[in-house]
Amino acid sequence: MKRILALALASVMMVSSTICVCAAETTTGEDQSVTMSPETKKVIEDLQNEIKGLENQINDLIKAVQASQSKSGGGGSSSSPSTPSAPPTNTGNSVSYGGTVAYQGGKVEINGGKSNVTFTIKAPSSGVMSSANSLATRLGGSLLTCINTSSPGVAFSNAKVNFFVSGVTNADNVAVYQNQNGTWVQLVVAEVRQDHVVVNLSRHGDIAFVRVPVLASVTH
Repeated sequence: MKRILALALASVMMVSSTICVCAAETTTGEDQSVTMSPETKKVIEDLQNEIKGLENQINDLIKAVQASQSKSGGGGSSSSPSTPSAPPTNTGNSVSYGGTVAYQGGKVEINGGKSNVTFTIKAPSSGVMSSANSLATRLGGSLLTCINTSSPGVAFSNAKVNFFVSGVTNADNVAVYQNQNGTWVQLVVAEVRQDHVVVNLSRHGDIAFVRVPVLASVTH
């Protein structure tokens, strides 16, 4: 973009110089009162119109650059898009974080069979949230939410769980990771649809939902 602006400015300077030369040629010689011919006036008018056109283009380019910088935060913002300012909060059996609400509505498939089990959801610790945001940054994505699950009195080795995650769309790529002994382990995502992410779990724990450009396994 800087190169385009430089070229545009150079063009304006070149055209301006041409006008100066034309004007100078009409006043050189012994008779300084000689007026410009209609042809010369027409050339100068055309050049002046060209300058105005170039100036308008430069102004449009400047506005485009400013708009681009505004959308990207001007390149000087130190905050990360993966790190909302407010910590997650428990709202009943759900978690609200950065405008995203997550909860579990029941009907969890336990060990391959249907059940009436509903997982209990709460917000994880601040340390886990910080780690989840770091994970999202490494993935090149943004943290949708991070929750902690439990189901008192219900044991399982495999569970297919339908989580409600507000704002998720059918077109989103959502990677789900579980903090297992301090390491984020990627889980199998069975389905992503409007406001829902279906995940296969083998245990309870802290779970991070990350919106990513493409789904990929990452070693941590």
